[in-house]
Amino acid sequence: MPDLPPSSWLYRKVSVDEAERIHAGGPEHAGRAFGASHDAWQKLCATLTAADEVWIYNSKDHIAPGACANYGVCVVRHGRVLRHLLLRIG
Repeated sequence: MPDLPPSSWLYRKVSVDEAERIHAGGPEHAGRAFGASHDAWQKLCATLTAADEVWIYNSKDHIAPGACANYGVCVVRHGRVLRHLLLRIG
């Protein structure tokens, strides 16, 4: 797995349902949450425990101008990022 995003990139704590609403797949993915990344999302959700939080992360405010930003969701437990799903680089 690629390096985990640093906690400074975390910007919004969400529920699983909220994350799925935000990342609703379009008609090309039969409306499945996270579209082409749906299976990876399901695997990530299968690892969640009661102590885990789901966060959206984005590096755009933490990189040099012109550099590619990373955006995705991650699992945080006790303030530590454990796993993530990279959704976009750009």
